[in-house]
Order: sequence, then structure tokens, then C-alpha cells
Amino acid sequence: MLTFNDVNRDFKVILDGVSDTNRPVPSIAKALRVSLTLPLIGIILSTITFGAVCAISNHRDFSIGLLISYILTGEAIPVYMAMVVGAFQGIMLLPYVSLFHSIPQNIRENTPLIAHMKRAIFKGMALYVSVLFITCIMSFYNAMYLFATPVVMIIAIFVTSFTVNLQVSKFGVGVLINKLKKNLK
Repeated sequence: MLTFNDVNRDFKVILDGVSDTNRPVPSIAKALRVSLTLPLIGIILSTITFGAVCAISNHRDFSIGLLISYILTGEAIPVYMAMVVGAFQGIMLLPYVSLFHSIPQNIRENTPLIAHMKRAIFKGMALYVSVLFITCIMSFYNAMYLFATPVVMIIAIFVTSFTVNLQVSKFGVGVLINKLKKNLK
């Protein structure tokens, strides 16, 4: 059970760690890679499902060449939607991931507040990927569900934002985030 005493102690440790001028500079490439992981999962699932459903409905064997032809001919609207939403998701996640990576590694691994947040994020990611798989499976029963994957990706943006804001409010992390932003400038 996380107490406010733990949260306040973690705030101090995190702020002290970020204030240390000897800490390594976080890698933007690594932050970008991490922030694009979930959107890419959605895009890949949408693309593969679209190709498989179209191949089955046209009585053809699924192949990479067939999938590429669907994408290049402008017929892959659900895939295009997933790509746009995925790019938006990645852009929205990048500042949070960059901020997280600016906290020294030993502090990220040893603070109860961050451990609690990681567990909540992992549960959310597992739920998100599970729902994406369900929408992909549903697409084999009705091709209209091909649009469900990008819709779930859109809904995930709002749910994630809402959940993060609730966690920030619950622990008073907003003050910490503002102080971190000031220290990092």
C-alpha cells in the first residue's frame, strides 16, 4: 500500500536525482522507440488483419505482395486510419516517456511511486492489446469490424489521458511534473 509519506519521499528522491548534473542525458531515440511500441502493435495488427480478411473474402491466399497491393491501391482505409491514429498516439506518449527517461535509472527502479505507476501502466497496456486482438478476431466474422481496431486506438488515447490525469491527481504528481519540467529546462 502506497502512502503519502512514500509519495513525498519519492518526490524528493526524484527531484534530487533530476537535479544531479552528472546524470546521463536521456536518449531521444530510445524514448521515441518506446513511445511508438504500442501504436505500432495496433498498426501491425490492423494491417495483418486487413490483409487476411481481404484475402479470405476474395478467395485468395494471403501474401505480403497482396497486402502491399491493397495498401498501395488505396483500399486499406482501416490501415490508413490506424497509421494516423498510431502516429498521434506516439506523439502524445513521447513527452511522458521522455520525462520518465530523464529520471535516473536507479531511481526509476527503486521508488514505490514509480513502481505503482508501472504496474498500472502494464495493466492498461495488457488490456489495450487484448482489446486490439479481440477486434482483430471479430473482423474475421464481419469485415466491418476492421474499423474497430482504429476506433479502439482512438478511444485508447482518451482513456489513457483520463487515467493518467486521475493518477496524477490521486498522488499529487502534477506538482512533481511541473518541478521536473522546470529543472530539465
